[in-house]
Amino acid sequence: MDVREQLTSCTRLVAILGHPVRHSRSPALHNAAFAAQGLDMVYLAFDVPGEQLTAAVAGLKALGVVGANITVPHKETVVPLLDTLDSTAQKVGAVNTVVYRDGALVGYNTDVYGFLMALQRGWGRGPRDATCLVLGAGGAARAVVAGLLAENAAQVLVYNRTLARARDLCTAAAAWGTTPCRVVTDNDLPALADRVDLIVNCTAIGLEEGVKVSPVPVDILRGHHMVLDLVYGREPTTLLQAARQRGCTVMDGLEMLVQQAARAFEIWTDRAAPIELMRETVMSV
Repeated sequence: MDVREQLTSCTRLVAILGHPVRHSRSPALHNAAFAAQGLDMVYLAFDVPGEQLTAAVAGLKALGVVGANITVPHKETVVPLLDTLDSTAQKVGAVNTVVYRDGALVGYNTDVYGFLMALQRGWGRGPRDATCLVLGAGGAARAVVAGLLAENAAQVLVYNRTLARARDLCTAAAAWGTTPCRVVTDNDLPALADRVDLIVNCTAIGLEEGVKVSPVPVDILRGHHMVLDLVYGREPTTLLQAARQRGCTVMDGLEMLVQQAARAFEIWTDRAAPIELMRETVMSV
C-alpha cells in the first residue's frame, strides 16, 4: 500500500533525526511494517544539523510523536536532551531509539541487539573468544563494543583517528565486562592483522556514494577475517570490496538495520515486528 493511502487526520508520527539522512532506508522499512499491521502511523526522515538537534528533540515532545530513531552523528549528543534512558542506553552512552511515553522522552539503544543478531546471521557465530578490531569510537562503536563484551569476545581493539575518543571508549568499556579493550594505531595494525578474527567498521567512511576511501589500509585484510561494515548503500563500500577480493567473509549494515529496527518497532508499538517483511522491503529499496 502507498504510504499516502494510510494517512488520516489521526495519523501519528515516527521520525528519524540525522545528518545526512537521504540515504536512509528506514522510512521504507517502517512504513511497510506499519501498513502490514494496520497501524495509523507514518515514518519520516528529517535532516537535522547538530546545531538544530536541541530544537528538533524538543519538537518531538511538543508534537507528541510516537517516537524516533536517532542516527549519525547524534547518537551520543542526544543523550542529555532526553528525560530518561533504559539500562542499555545508559551503559553505552548512546541512543538510537526514542519513545514518547507518559509525557517523557525515553532513550533506548537497539544497536547492541541489532549488531549481535546481524553478526550471528552473517558469520554463523557470535564474537565469543574472537579478537575484534573496531573502527571508530562514536555512538555506533560504543554499541558494538558493548555487544562484544557482553558476549565475551577475547579482546577488543579500537582504532580511531582521534586517539582521545578511542581511549575514552576503552575506559568506559572497562566497566562493561572482563574482555580487555585497548587502543591501537596505524603502526599497530600490520602486526595485529593475523590475530584479528572480526573487523567492524563503525565510522561513516563509505556513507557518501562515490567516495573511494577505506577506514583502514586494505593490505591488513586477511582471508580468515569476518568484515562487517555498518555502512550500507547501493554499492559495496571500498572496505567491503577489498575484503571480498581478499577472500574475507563480508557483510554490510543492512541486516543490522533490520534487526535494530525490528526491536525499535516493538518498543513503539508493543507488537511483534514483521521482520521478514522488513528485511524484504529494505533489500528491495
